[in-house]
Amino acid sequence: MSFVRACLFATLAWSLIPAVSVAAEVAKTAAPTPNGQNDEVRQFLAVVLAQTEDFWGAAFKAAGGLPYEEPKLVLFTGMILTACGPASGTSYCAQDHRIYLDPAFPDLPQVATAGDFAKALIVAREVGHHVQNIAGLPHLKAAGDSQEDAILRSEQVELQADCFAGLWSHYVQDQHLLEDTDLTEARNLLRSLGDDRVDNVSASPTARRYGTSEQRIRWYDRGLAGKAIADCDTTENPL
Repeated sequence: MSFVRACLFATLAWSLIPAVSVAAEVAKTAAPTPNGQNDEVRQFLAVVLAQTEDFWGAAFKAAGGLPYEEPKLVLFTGMILTACGPASGTSYCAQDHRIYLDPAFPDLPQVATAGDFAKALIVAREVGHHVQNIAGLPHLKAAGDSQEDAILRSEQVELQADCFAGLWSHYVQDQHLLEDTDLTEARNLLRSLGDDRVDNVSASPTARRYGTSEQRIRWYDRGLAGKAIADCDTTENPL
């Protein structure tokens, strides 16, 4: 059974799986999602979030650390005011431990044509930023104030999130819920979002940098082949 089919099955059996609905709390704010599909989208993303919680809960326990603090996923349309300021598209706010997501993915048009696992991957990446936050993973190798240092810090953070998404994908794959087409979909999405793609090139020196297509796929695959946070250390390994 593919991951997407498993999510659909869980959605159909929603009332029979209270553990999922409790673990994957999804709050709705602002305007409803378009086309009257709010409940369907909410349930799909809740199942994805529950999968990430299962994985990271086990990973934190195995590492002997504190219990995993689950993030909250907030769906909205257009623009929303967060503890970190106004937000649109997809973002994680470290101040309130919430993932804010517009299901239309207006900031990532590539997702619309990439398929459902691509949407799941975006959620997994934002959860990765939450893990960075609560696990206290500072990126100190680029401690200066130059533009080059800022770019390196940004790349370290974002490529680690790609790697964390790979770790989660490994977990889902071990449950026999992924097909080769799902992984191809993930890599194609990351390739399309690389900084070296013409559509993604920014002339702004303060723009966030995510890494090239090759870097993003390589770090995703590194997570896919790993099992622990330490496998995604972007500060001790060449990007």
